[in-house]
Amino acid sequence: MKLYYSPGACSLAAHIILNEINVDFDLERVDLKTHKTEKGTDYYEVNPKGYVPALEINPGLILTENVAILPFLAQHDPKQDLIPPSGMGRAKVLEWLGYLNSELHDAYAVFFGDKLSEDEKKKAYTEIDRLLSYIDKAIGESENDYLVDDNFGPADAYLFVLTNWSNQIEHDLSPYKNIIHIRNKVAERQSVQIAMRDEGLIP
Repeated sequence: MKLYYSPGACSLAAHIILNEINVDFDLERVDLKTHKTEKGTDYYEVNPKGYVPALEINPGLILTENVAILPFLAQHDPKQDLIPPSGMGRAKVLEWLGYLNSELHDAYAVFFGDKLSEDEKKKAYTEIDRLLSYIDKAIGESENDYLVDDNFGPADAYLFVLTNWSNQIEHDLSPYKNIIHIRNKVAERQSVQIAMRDEGLIP
């Protein structure tokens, strides 16, 4: 398999899960401004949507979108604890991935487009805080160690990656103690440390 990624982008979640399932895979970095890969390939030929992640499963067989890639990878976990195989447990993973992808991802993404006015920034911060408040409350009301159950999974990786973006936009995560608790546990995982080093995010 090959993961097309951009450092620190949402593709980092797939990179983490690839490390978790301990398979052989290649990485190919994508410049999202030029839409060229590090090997000079026109990225639109890989993924016509133009953004990461894209997972090449076999030559010519490409899967895109985190809500598809993350469960696909997680189901190959040899320990069988990254994602439930079926039933409500699996549905809850997909529910969280859908929410993170359609709501929280989009709320952060506003900051990575055209420059925002101060009023626009204020509104964007308010929206991120609204979404994080919901997530933090849901974690606090749950007896689980992670978002879905007591096992780390793809939704936790995705939440970790998205909330990392708070550092880039000068957003304060400190009010969200439950999110920080999960983030700290995720950050300690070897899969995360390796992925972040490979992408040049930590020394």
